[in-house]
Amino acid sequence: MPLFGKKNSDNDKKLKETDIRRKYEFKDTLGTGAFSEVVLAENKSERGKYNAVKCINRRGLRGKEEALENEISVLRR
Repeated sequence: MPLFGKKNSDNDKKLKETDIRRKYEFKDTLGTGAFSEVVLAENKSERGKYNAVKCINRRGLRGKEEALENEISVLRR
């Protein structure tokens, strides 16, 4: 399955960002990498439950799709 399907418009991107921000309240940055940032996020419907959310900069990924596929496989372990 390809990681990058059709190109999203700016409106689609804003909608996705809004969707995740409806569910989670972003707190602090836990770490950064070459093309991503990990943020501590509190679940709004279950206060006190925290998750780490990895935010990926798609512009920084151009030509590095294989590295992202590898990272996803590591995170799924």
